[in-house]
Amino acid sequence: MNQFTILSAIVALGTATRSGALLDAPTVQPWLDKHLPTLVTKAQALRDGATWTEVGALLEAAVQAAQELKPVLAGTARAAFVLAVVQSLVREFAPPSAQWLRLLLDSPFAAMLVEMAFRRLFPGG
Repeated sequence: MNQFTILSAIVALGTATRSGALLDAPTVQPWLDKHLPTLVTKAQALRDGATWTEVGALLEAAVQAAQELKPVLAGTARAAFVLAVVQSLVREFAPPSAQWLRLLLDSPFAAMLVEMAFRRLFPGG
């Protein structure tokens, strides 16, 4: 997996950080270096057809990793960040038979799934 693909998707969001500056590559790169190997492993599990369990594991891993960025990102910005990462990984690793997953992740429902995952995993915020 090319880190540049995910990095580009994240930076292209134009997400404002808590300080008001735009999220940039130097802020995200250490996070990617630390978490991308695990996220890629979860995404590679999608290759055999992308079951709900595999999709859930990828989403949960991305949400847990993104929680580290809580001092930098808040609220819907976190959800958009996670969604951009997961969408990039799915495009790379999900088979053509998992078109349903691409459609789901491109829908408004996907942001709600991510937000629900944050609330379930981190109920206090």
